[in-house]
Amino acid sequence: MRYGIIADIHGNLEALQKVLLQVEGKVDQIICLGDIVGYGPDPNECCEILKKRKILSVAGNHEKGTLGELELAWFNKNAAEAIGWTQKELRPENLQFIKGLPMTLDFPEFQIVHGSLLNPVKEYLTKLEEALPTFELMTKPLLFVGHTHRPLELKDKGKKILNPGSIGQPRDGDPRAAYLIFDAQKGDAEWLRVDYNIEATQEKMRQAGLPVFLVERLRRGV
Repeated sequence: MRYGIIADIHGNLEALQKVLLQVEGKVDQIICLGDIVGYGPDPNECCEILKKRKILSVAGNHEKGTLGELELAWFNKNAAEAIGWTQKELRPENLQFIKGLPMTLDFPEFQIVHGSLLNPVKEYLTKLEEALPTFELMTKPLLFVGHTHRPLELKDKGKKILNPGSIGQPRDGDPRAAYLIFDAQKGDAEWLRVDYNIEATQEKMRQAGLPVFLVERLRRGV
């Protein structure tokens, strides 16, 4: 079984479409680690793609913020403004879709969560010390997380935590959409990047009136 692991789409339709095109025929199942919406200009279209393709996903902090289940004061000013815009734009059926997303999901070989098992939508795992409580909570030898927008691998006592990076808003200095392919039979993970039309996404964001900082950061991958 080969899995395409994606995370942090953030309403970036152009990036999502290019990744899905690249993995076509290469994986048996695609799984999303949350933050389908927020920041980007096409939250409805991204939700519709996940629904149509039956891509299983967990909830991220931007889903919870959009639903009013996570206080906007927790987010920075630009993120909160983008969530406010998303709340107005998201169609009722897609609000219901993100409301139904679970916090975690278990698969035969691994678990998935947006942030961490200790705090599924708030905690960022960036180094081993932060991840130790989550390692203790893992019931499988492998966990996939998102949230940081940076590719990452952490190991402890035979267990691994892997982050594929972000599709819609990378923050590791590489603006290309990031994702991961996991071969369950071999136990191998491969991090991949793909170019997409960043300018098209930026222009949509400008037209929507989204914060300039969010528009400009896409080109820099920060």
